Amino acid sequence: MDEWRVPSLKNPKNIEEFLVYRLFRLVGVALRGTDDMYKRKLGISRREWRILAYLDRTPGASLKTLAADSRVDLVVASRLVSAMVDRRLLIKQRDSLNKRMICLRLTELGQEAHGKALSLGAKYNQRLASCLTDEEACSLEALLLKLERQADVVDLTHE
Repeated sequence: MDEWRVPSLKNPKNIEEFLVYRLFRLVGVALRGTDDMYKRKLGISRREWRILAYLDRTPGASLKTLAADSRVDLVVASRLVSAMVDRRLLIKQRDSLNKRMICLRLTELGQEAHGKALSLGAKYNQRLASCLTDEEACSLEALLLKLERQADVVDLTHE
């Protein structure tokens, strides 16, 4: 058995050992794969898929709420929504209680695109995670949640 050592993620000596860098590399490769898949098979971008998924869960959301909750810049979200309305994936409707507010909803075509994207994404996710045992996948889920919580509280201004 190897002598105990401090893992490189906890004591990095170079950028390739930084946790954030490792996650960034993984996310970059995975996102390129999904982006290409969504564009090729559905004609939508990864950001458009994120908007479809958000509006499927939160029908009637405003543009501002959608942008904030789905973590897309408001200007970018506005352009994406306009393009998606033009392509008949989304519709804009006035709120029944506040006529000044515009609510966004999926059209039938948007619902269909969302369903297909969800199915494609789930298959991609299964292929990506297939190298993990069930125990490893459960551990990774718990570890990611732990890291997400820690990232929310880490205060780098006092370093």
